[in-house]
Amino acid sequence: MRIWLVLAGIMGAQAVVTGAMSAHMDLSPSAKILIDKAQTYEMWHALALICVAILSKDKIWPITLAGSFFLLGIIFFCGTLYMRGFWDITFFPMSAPLGGTCFIIGWLCLVWAGLKRGPHLMS
Repeated sequence: MRIWLVLAGIMGAQAVVTGAMSAHMDLSPSAKILIDKAQTYEMWHALALICVAILSKDKIWPITLAGSFFLLGIIFFCGTLYMRGFWDITFFPMSAPLGGTCFIIGWLCLVWAGLKRGPHLMS
């Protein structure tokens, strides 16, 4: 539980920092769009990591898997967009779609956890 909360805090802070950097740096309009999209996705998934932290007390492994995929999504999707927006470089071909796929898998892991545990997940 603790690691997910720490990671959520780091990712949330990073999203705020990159949003501020985008607002104050002299970037092209297309670079700002990339950075703002990454910042939005990172913030939403930082919030999702808080949910993972709360739900992880039940020791349901699809919850841990969801957090892992959310983290990979932030690294690959958001990281790629940040690198393209700030420095016009990319991790590797298809890194952003890989990150987007990780986000989707993370959300589906939450579905799986809900189906596996049923109505007692939050109690």
